[in-house]
Amino acid sequence: MNIPRRDVDFALDPTTVRRDWCHDDPFQTTFLNALSLLFPEGERFFVESVKQHKAFVTTPKLEAEVKGFIGQEAMHGKEHRAFNELLVAHGYAVAPKVELRLRGFLKLVRKVLSPKSQLAATCALEHFTAMLAESLLRDPRMREEIDPSVRGLWLWHALEESEHKAVAFDVYRAAGGGYLRRASIMLLTTAVFFAVQALVHARLMATRGILFRPWTWLRGIGRLWIWPGHLTRLVPAYLAYFKPGFHPDERDTTELLARWETNLFGAEGDLRAQLKLVA
Repeated sequence: MNIPRRDVDFALDPTTVRRDWCHDDPFQTTFLNALSLLFPEGERFFVESVKQHKAFVTTPKLEAEVKGFIGQEAMHGKEHRAFNELLVAHGYAVAPKVELRLRGFLKLVRKVLSPKSQLAATCALEHFTAMLAESLLRDPRMREEIDPSVRGLWLWHALEESEHKAVAFDVYRAAGGGYLRRASIMLLTTAVFFAVQALVHARLMATRGILFRPWTWLRGIGRLWIWPGHLTRLVPAYLAYFKPGFHPDERDTTELLARWETNLFGAEGDLRAQLKLVA
């Protein structure tokens, strides 16, 4: 898999991005806003966990993939920080505090978990992002819910998460990481991730004044968990991670990614104007 570092600049303008940019629904929008607030510090954690195991990256192929992985994750952090600044302009003054507290939490995680377990946590979270990314690229219903003013950001991110979905996993295997650690850390990571995301989501909903109005959540909850069930549909892919012989590339997305690379960054690609460099 080619993993290029694409230097992009979406130059998002808060005056042209609707506050409820996902399905015109504050619940779904704040759900995704919460994810965006977790991305910059989370992806810095991913990069550091891989770098800690650079001694085990000994083949030219894996070296090239790690380089691409680091370049892509760094760019994701940059563009999502810009998106998170847009959230402040939309009235979410709590956004910088969320990132600061997440930084402190991940500092604690680095003290508690061994380097190999940190890498296992990265593998788990990379599986989450890969599942969400593939679903976004395959399901037009998900894409249509996102306002065109920010759709490019999420599609670009999804493309690159799918491109590098196996890198941390391959480094983990090269470093001698085993199944029991991988499976147990996935269970721990799942619980912690959903707890942290729910807390951030709740803070954003409180800012919007809908935290204690659950009747305003119904449409968003229904679309995420009932129909079309964007999150429910990910359960089989999530459970596949617990197979002893699992590998991220067993879900072949080669044709899907080739099509989206052309759609987004080809000569007539939708995001060609935002692309400054492919390295």
